[in-house]
Amino acid sequence: MEFGVFMGGTVGPRPWEEREPLRLRRDVDIGVAADRAGYDTFWAPEHHSLEAYSHCSSSHLMCLAVGMKTERIRLVTGIFNLCPGINHPVRVAEQIAMIDVLTNGRIELGTGRGSGSTEVNTFGYTNEQTRELWDEAIRAIPKMWTQDLFSWEGEHFSVPERCILPKPVQKPHPPLWVTASNPPTVELAARRGIGVAMFSFSDPAALSPLVQTYKENIGKGEPVGEFVHDKVMAIAPLFCLPDGDEARSFYAEGNPSAIKGHFSVYFDTIPHYAERLKDIPRPIPQTRLRELIRAAYKDPDLKGPVPEGPIEPDFLHQNGVCVGNPDEVKRTIARYRDIGLDQLVFIPAAGWHIPHEKTLESIALVGEKVLPAFR
Repeated sequence: MEFGVFMGGTVGPRPWEEREPLRLRRDVDIGVAADRAGYDTFWAPEHHSLEAYSHCSSSHLMCLAVGMKTERIRLVTGIFNLCPGINHPVRVAEQIAMIDVLTNGRIELGTGRGSGSTEVNTFGYTNEQTRELWDEAIRAIPKMWTQDLFSWEGEHFSVPERCILPKPVQKPHPPLWVTASNPPTVELAARRGIGVAMFSFSDPAALSPLVQTYKENIGKGEPVGEFVHDKVMAIAPLFCLPDGDEARSFYAEGNPSAIKGHFSVYFDTIPHYAERLKDIPRPIPQTRLRELIRAAYKDPDLKGPVPEGPIEPDFLHQNGVCVGNPDEVKRTIARYRDIGLDQLVFIPAAGWHIPHEKTLESIALVGEKVLPAFR
């Protein structure tokens, strides 16, 4: 298996004057620490106007920042939004190639359509439009990297004959990923030869059918790129200390449910959350978004993205939460290995209340005591 870290720029409640820049800089620090500890990948998101939940608006710049301070770890945009009005495909191709050159061939292009209406409405799109926008862009970008002269006359963007520069140093081009969380999208990605990133916190057993769907269909269609990128990834919370009880105590203090109100409003492409907000006209003003988030936290039946329950070893193990001492974390990671996952990416800063030095200690300990067991 491969292992990575995903840093989301989660800053928590106001005031942000000090917390926001500190969080973003510490996310870079964690990427550097992960490189030192032997992790394989660093992932960063692109989000827009998602107050408290994520203040990282530039996935590729975060990857570049980590890349310029490291020499080995691979860098993955998770995700680069491919809607032309948000990130024009030519600019995506140029920026990824530039990072590839500067990091000596370590960038990978993770793509998607945005988390929901809060983001895409900012740029004049609806959730329903974004799938076909992504589809056209993902077919064009690899050609920009590999063709001397590129031109495109599409439904959503056009490019006259041009030489798109610079060219990436990875040949034929950097690997491609797409976010997916349901069987049809996973199958589509597999048939197009794209790696799948499952950004959902789930019991590994629940992810097994998606992994199976991907592996049954990978390479059976026509790849959008010049090669098939056969990898499926999932994410999991991580916090590991020599004393498992101490690790669980810190994790509980970080409060796994602290983002569920924000998540339920911002991620309105997820069916359960979409149903809650279906009668509210879009775009939703930020003031109204704040009201909806406050109301969501008062809903006793609301479920968040991270499993909620007793912070005990068996509960965490059964829900794929990698928190505890090294042996306990290894035991939980084995459940992801057993479903055929290619890469497990950790959320190592399990809460904004956890001291940064403890997060760094956890990353180093996992690199020393846990990851070698799965190499």
